[in-house]
Parts: sequence; C-alpha cells; structure tokens
Amino acid sequence: MTRQREDQPPDVAYYVSVGRGEDFVLTVKADWKITFGAVNPGAPPHGRDLHCLRVWEGEKLRAVFCDVRGFRDLSLPLARKVSRETGATTWTRDDMGNFEQSQKRQIEESYVREEADPFGRIDD
Repeated sequence: MTRQREDQPPDVAYYVSVGRGEDFVLTVKADWKITFGAVNPGAPPHGRDLHCLRVWEGEKLRAVFCDVRGFRDLSLPLARKVSRETGATTWTRDDMGNFEQSQKRQIEESYVREEADPFGRIDD
C-alpha cells in the first residue's frame, strides 16, 4: 500500500450492487464524482430498467459500470432488521373425531449492524 500525500484527497470506498455478476467495492478519490442513471437517459424503456454507475475525475469520464442496481459509501453505518419467529402448534382430538388447534407464536425483531466490508474479509 502506498502512503497518501497530505495534499491528496482521501479515498472513498463504495459498495456496488449489480444485477448480474458479482457485487464489488469501488475505491476512488474523494474529489471524484460518481453519477448513477439510465444507460441512455433519453431513450424509452426497453423491457429492462438498465442503469449505469459513472466515475468522473473532473470532466474526464474514468469508468462506466452497467447493470448497477445500487451503491453506497461504505463509511455510512447500516443496520438491517432481522426477524425471528418461533412457535408451536398442538392438535387435539375429541371423542367425536373433531380436531382443535392451539397455537403459540413469538416474533423477535432486532437490528444488526452490517460490517464495513460486506464480503466478510478481515483487514490485515
């Protein structure tokens, strides 16, 4: 890893979610611009809503990633809601052959903070 000079802007890492293929992390300079929009903004939709992530260094287009579903800055904290349901059902039968159901359910909900690296890698 190269040491960053003080006059250079810091790097920003983005998690990029794509429709097909593997999601990835994109790291760019903080003063670069990221835009997200339709592949061809003026064209009518053609069955699929295809979007691109564009990376700009000033006026210079540095990269275009197509079929992007969404992206986020990894420095933003994110928590996901997790629900867990447990329960039991009991069926009883009377002398006439009729069945009766009794049921207990419990739902537990919590928020789990997502780690900075969505791929689960550990920084050395």
